[in-house]
Amino acid sequence: MASVTKGFRSLNRKAAKKLQRQSKAAIGIGFVAATLTALSLSHLAHGIEIVCGAASWEGWAMAIGIDCGFIGLELATIASATEHVRRSVSKFSKPAIVGTLVLSALMNAFAFAEHTVGIPLTTAAVMIGLAIPALIYALTRVGAALYIDCHTRG
Repeated sequence: MASVTKGFRSLNRKAAKKLQRQSKAAIGIGFVAATLTALSLSHLAHGIEIVCGAASWEGWAMAIGIDCGFIGLELATIASATEHVRRSVSKFSKPAIVGTLVLSALMNAFAFAEHTVGIPLTTAAVMIGLAIPALIYALTRVGAALYIDCHTRG
């Protein structure tokens, strides 16, 4: 069987193609997560400015800390090279991730619902706002797992 060495170490062609597809899927998932993160950052910054009376740069700084913080902590946990490091990192990352996800969800919900009128539209806006950080989290977990898996095998 022919082997493929470009990009993936000496794998048969069929296995290399599967890993390339998996890698491309991971990159696509990462793009969607990055797009949603940009949306979330905008809503967080706006919500923080309103709630705290903060300057624009302060709202953006806090928004970046919240969303990029939970993404970075999750990636650090996933990418830990050993179980010992993973357990050590998780002691701090898990509670921080939960806290920042909740804060992100609440501020996104607030920003989405800010200009709505009536209970049905407000409810829909809140649901969308709550879903964004959960989706970013899920996309980050899945995309990172796919990407790490195919690059540890290949």
